[in-house]
Amino acid sequence: MTEQRLVRCMHNLNPHSGGLANVHFIEGISGTELLSSAEVFFAGDATCDNTQVFVAGDGTHYVAESFNSDGKRIQFCGLGALAAAHVVFDQLAADTEDETVLEFSNAEQNWQARLASAGSANDVCEVTLTYSKPSPVECPVPEFTAAILDVEPIAAATVGGDSSYLVLELADSSALKALQPDFGALIVATQRALIVTAKSKGADGSSDAVGGSSTIVFRYFAPQYGSPEDAATGSAAVQLAAYWSSRLQRKRFNALQLSVKGAWLQLGCDVDSVDLTARVEYR
Repeated sequence: MTEQRLVRCMHNLNPHSGGLANVHFIEGISGTELLSSAEVFFAGDATCDNTQVFVAGDGTHYVAESFNSDGKRIQFCGLGALAAAHVVFDQLAADTEDETVLEFSNAEQNWQARLASAGSANDVCEVTLTYSKPSPVECPVPEFTAAILDVEPIAAATVGGDSSYLVLELADSSALKALQPDFGALIVATQRALIVTAKSKGADGSSDAVGGSSTIVFRYFAPQYGSPEDAATGSAAVQLAAYWSSRLQRKRFNALQLSVKGAWLQLGCDVDSVDLTARVEYR
């Protein structure tokens, strides 16, 4: 049996904020069969504008694979992971205790999910995802970045291999909001997705204009992988949890993604793991 639900994730007080994922919850199949189901879906006449997430499991462990609207598999999709957890917790509602932790995996990684706060099926609730802690490595600011961004970053770090992430820190959050990167030049310059970030003007706890107090702000650019700018990016936030925890000397802080729609997350960082907490709801 397959159930499909549309889930909004990482939204703030802006009614159009966050990102949408369509979750296909399929009972009684394996992870291999799950990928086959996704292939069948995208090979058909179905049209979709949102992230598509295919989920299967046995009540304790679940496989969740995410795809963009063109059917390209996403290796690390925080949006899809949040949406998948919301649907599974809803399915298990009668058997779920307050401290229930679900185990998830895809072809690359494992993670855990738990309810940070709960409401009814149509109410906003919060889901916390726990991942292994990434290891950002500080590096010189690449020469190409100033021309592509039209602003000079003050610090940089890489995470993962040559096709993973480049974190660029700006001195001013206002400059971050005004960025208009040269996507063509970015594709030529690097295969790394760009996570551009800064300390927020609301880092002292004052209210941010789009709702809520934030410690850090960021934007995510990956035209090399079909996403010039993503609206709500949990994978980028996980990298930033590790990056900023050492720079801010804090274990917990809030993050605001300054995309056109905007996205809101709470981040935590421990010795070996990072937590991402965000609002989720059915649409």
